[in-house]
Amino acid sequence: MDYPLENLGPERFQMLCQALLVSEEPGITCYPVGTPDGGRDAVQMYFDDDEKSFLVYQVKFSRNPKEGKESRDWVIEAATGEIAKAKRLKVKGAKRYVFISNVSGTAHLDTGSIDKLQAELEKLLEIPVQCWWRDDLCRRLDTNWTIKLRYPELLIGQDFLRLVLEQRNDEAQNRRTNALRAFLADQYREDQEVKFKQVELQNKLLDLFVDLPFSVSISSLQLREGRGLTLDPCLRIVERSKSFILTAGTAYQETGTASLILNEMAGYLLQQVVVEGAPGQGKSTLAQYLCQAPYSPFS
Repeated sequence: MDYPLENLGPERFQMLCQALLVSEEPGITCYPVGTPDGGRDAVQMYFDDDEKSFLVYQVKFSRNPKEGKESRDWVIEAATGEIAKAKRLKVKGAKRYVFISNVSGTAHLDTGSIDKLQAELEKLLEIPVQCWWRDDLCRRLDTNWTIKLRYPELLIGQDFLRLVLEQRNDEAQNRRTNALRAFLADQYREDQEVKFKQVELQNKLLDLFVDLPFSVSISSLQLREGRGLTLDPCLRIVERSKSFILTAGTAYQETGTASLILNEMAGYLLQQVVVEGAPGQGKSTLAQYLCQAPYSPFS
């Protein structure tokens, strides 16, 4: 699950990061936003054998954190731009350094931006370094409902449904909950059947569904030998792909659209799927099948 972190702006993004830090380490000191802070947006103090040391957190916000080399280069440049301040903090007792941004990193071993930035910062600072990228923040938000409510700019569709269902337990709330459950149950039963109105014929969707082949177009990616994950002999997918365009009804050897989307590895890699096709080519039927198929993550 991704969140629209850019809706916050730089100051509220820093406050969000501080709130997530405090939820994990209550003893953290948070510095005011928008003021000179000497390269520390938050610190965690340690007192060992009368020696004062601390962990430094530094937050950087990108207004356009799109996937690509430019965004990752921005993170590396922003982090290395803090080295002079971090070295001064090291002299004062900084023992660890954590850099936080809203840009997505890449996971390739040693050559990805996550490993490259950490290695470069550790070399320059000579103290343990950790970098929190966009995925680190989103996973922490997944499990922190209270913080998400404090920053409504981040709320998505599923969150609003939860708000409706988790209002105070009174008679009106019970009626709303029962109505939603009844609607969803009725819609599920409706979608189990494919209706041919012209001949008044109804059949079970799972009995009739034919998995049509498709053509695939990969957006903003480069295929490189040795960096793909083979899901099917006729399809090769690059790791950490962000978007696929699946055109229903167009032949692409023997791979079916539903087979790809329901593949366990594809479900891990695909974050966005857009199905395109002319009227009558089966887009809605595909969506019904994905919700009804046994062991489907959507059912």
